[in-house]
Amino acid sequence: MKVGMVCSNEQTQIYGFKSGELLINKPDHKMVGWVDKLLCNNPYPGDLNPQSFNWVTDMALEVERVYQPNFVFLSYSNYYLISLFKRSRDYDSELLCKHLFSEVERFFNQTGMTPFIIGTGGTLPLEGEIDLTELDGFVTASRMGPIYAGLYQPSERDLYYLNQLEAIQMVLPMNRLSQVWKPGNGFEGAIPDYLLVAARGFAFCTPDSSKRPLYRVNARDNAIPILSPDSVRSIVDVAPAVKKRLRKERVALVVLEGIDCEHFTLGRESCTNTYSWYTYLPGEGQYLAITTGKHLPDHPYPPGYRDYQDAQGKTFPFSGYYRSLPIGTLGSIASKRSIAVGSRSVLTHTASGADISIEGYSRSMKQQGTLAVLDINKIRKSRPRRRKDSSSLQPFSLTTII
Repeated sequence: MKVGMVCSNEQTQIYGFKSGELLINKPDHKMVGWVDKLLCNNPYPGDLNPQSFNWVTDMALEVERVYQPNFVFLSYSNYYLISLFKRSRDYDSELLCKHLFSEVERFFNQTGMTPFIIGTGGTLPLEGEIDLTELDGFVTASRMGPIYAGLYQPSERDLYYLNQLEAIQMVLPMNRLSQVWKPGNGFEGAIPDYLLVAARGFAFCTPDSSKRPLYRVNARDNAIPILSPDSVRSIVDVAPAVKKRLRKERVALVVLEGIDCEHFTLGRESCTNTYSWYTYLPGEGQYLAITTGKHLPDHPYPPGYRDYQDAQGKTFPFSGYYRSLPIGTLGSIASKRSIAVGSRSVLTHTASGADISIEGYSRSMKQQGTLAVLDINKIRKSRPRRRKDSSSLQPFSLTTII
């Protein structure tokens, strides 16, 4: 049984996580009350607030202290979001980057966990937006600087217009997509009639795009930086490497959105960030590739999925368009205790599958509070171990490659 706890204005409501129904009676477990107080005393600063770096680390250290997990998943998304939605004159990118890495260092210094740290790739100045708002067909895309867009039931006029635009790199029909993606048994979403791919430096403007002005766009890096104690050649090699270490060690996997090889201060190692011609962006595809070790065809929804079909009678209402939680994630290993804390809404809990997950609760960049997800049955069975004295931990240094 999983419960969702939404804290807004220092008041927490508890829901059945699958149904979304408000629970009148609070579940009888001491961790529920403890998490309630934690959320009320530590409101999420917001997606565009650099203090959210500190918030992720503070919350993670507190939950780690109490629950003593084998596996920790952390997502720091604010550097990426600030890069996309703030003018460069309004923040110092170099100082912001140092701030981020200092918070990562603080977490490892205080826990002594084995680090896996991965950057999701960088950004470019926005050259222009491609207007898709007047198409006859239905268009769906990410709300944060979309580079991929799904197109359904387009008219001849739509296709002619799109094929004339130099700012569009590819207009791929379903039959070509089906040759690349041969979905497995867990596939739930329909492949769009066409997948639109923007040229580098451009983003799509769709009816469901964010209304905030966009200043930068994802760079679509084919290689992304990583710090790992073992060799990691591809984004899907991360999960197997973490599982191997979890046999004998306590491991933390940290995702740093918007960080590319140039800004990664933890060495020069990198891994591939692609599947066929597709480049992963910070979103469900990239997160699940990292935490499951499986490429895009094994995920339940394709790029450009028509998520509006799930609006009525949907299960897991706090999990975006997911009608069921992904399986095989690192945090869902039955024999290991796990936690997740992050500033990336939805993906912190869905991609981690952790016993206890805490995240900033935002929808379309609108702050709605803080969300915690607790797997009551699993945390009842867990018996936290004694924590090592922090004085015996070897310091984690950003200048030392582990």
